[in-house]
Amino acid sequence: MKNQHDVLKAQPRKLLEMDDVPPSMFINDLSKLFWRTVMSDSPQDNLSQGYRRMFHILCRKDGITQVELAREAKLSSPSVSAALYKMEQDGLVRRETDSKDRRKVFVYITEKGREEDNIIRERCRQTEERMLRGITDEEKETLKAILRKMLLNMLEEADS
Repeated sequence: MKNQHDVLKAQPRKLLEMDDVPPSMFINDLSKLFWRTVMSDSPQDNLSQGYRRMFHILCRKDGITQVELAREAKLSSPSVSAALYKMEQDGLVRRETDSKDRRKVFVYITEKGREEDNIIRERCRQTEERMLRGITDEEKETLKAILRKMLLNMLEEADS
């Protein structure tokens, strides 16, 4: 019987067998496969991208308000509140109400949250290393230049 990760790898494998596949399909599936690999066997494995995005923001901006977190993560306040509740239950964050303005709630990463962040960062490094195996430094520089141009094109389109 196929496990969940085998099923999730099926689509990217199909791309390798197809002719005339646009680059965007490779980029999309590569990104999804990268994060599935990084997050596999992690307590965060089954969590939404929004939850992971919040976790990432908090690890870099410890002590921001819940409102700022919602804005930066581009999520609704109720979604952030529900996710923070789960993160608190998992021991990844703690919330503190401002003593001067009870409407403000600050969110802090716990030591357990920092440990999980370090694990995720190391998995990212290892996955990146595997992903780029056999690719020369020159090819990496060419790839980065092309991806930068593509990102710039998309940002210019989004700004117009």
